[in-house]
Amino acid sequence: MKEILRLSQLLAMGATGLLLAVALGCNTAPRAGSQKNSPDESATAVTVASSRSDDPGINLQCVADRIRKAPVPFHWSFKKVVPPMTNADWEADVKPDSIAGTMIDSSGARAIHAVRSDSTDWNTAAVTLAGPLPASTFALVNNSSATARAGTENVNGENTIKYAIDTSQDTPADASLIRNVLGTNGFVKGAAWVTRSGCPVKFVLDVEQHDSEGSVQKESYELNVTRP
Repeated sequence: MKEILRLSQLLAMGATGLLLAVALGCNTAPRAGSQKNSPDESATAVTVASSRSDDPGINLQCVADRIRKAPVPFHWSFKKVVPPMTNADWEADVKPDSIAGTMIDSSGARAIHAVRSDSTDWNTAAVTLAGPLPASTFALVNNSSATARAGTENVNGENTIKYAIDTSQDTPADASLIRNVLGTNGFVKGAAWVTRSGCPVKFVLDVEQHDSEGSVQKESYELNVTRP
């Protein structure tokens, strides 16, 4: 029961936190203090960054702020596949004063366009790009035994810290939570590459949920933020 309550808190706050970050902007800096967080702290945000610059954690909330306040131009690419209904691709060139791109799914292609001087269109474009990110999945595995620092790599033109994500490596307590949410054979597996502040430059995630009747739902996500 405690695990289910913890998940409900994580998912609710994860989705709310990301939407607020997109709509209003945020500046989620690493917290001072211990690297370990209490259950209450973990439930109040999608991610909580470590105070150590070499182990910041995965800070999904900062993605919205990066779009809204792009310091330099970059290309945004996000793909989401949930068979059989969803196969979607968001591509955009984000500049300090403009956003131009396309969202493509089974219904066709839709333009994404905004200029910074129009705050309504600017925030709408940010929501269109960052809103579909898998906040609840990251809330489930981040700051848990499923996520481990795995060195550094140069990815998409940036020096990054890599985190490996694999729920098969969970402690018994975390594994119990995954079973309650995704079923006995369900899992989350992938990796994330982040800046020194924890902001993702790239991530790939595969998720499987197994229900009690034996059906399986698969999901896959990939984000790339690439400098020209």
